[in-house]
Amino acid sequence: MNVSDPVESDKPPPKRRPIWPWLVMLVLTLAAIYAHYRISLMIDDLAQMARDFVQLLQWILTKLEG
Repeated sequence: MNVSDPVESDKPPPKRRPIWPWLVMLVLTLAAIYAHYRISLMIDDLAQMARDFVQLLQWILTKLEG
């Protein structure tokens, strides 16, 4: 009489799910958050540069008039 159950010995061990897709998703998510942060800084910088440019032109015009 066999002590081990033949049905259980025929089953392969359960496969572990790979972790690399989750790591790729994490990296892509962090990259998207960083890109959003940098792009918003660039947009703010461009808006400030436009205001500074207008102010510079106004200053030049006042110097030319006076």
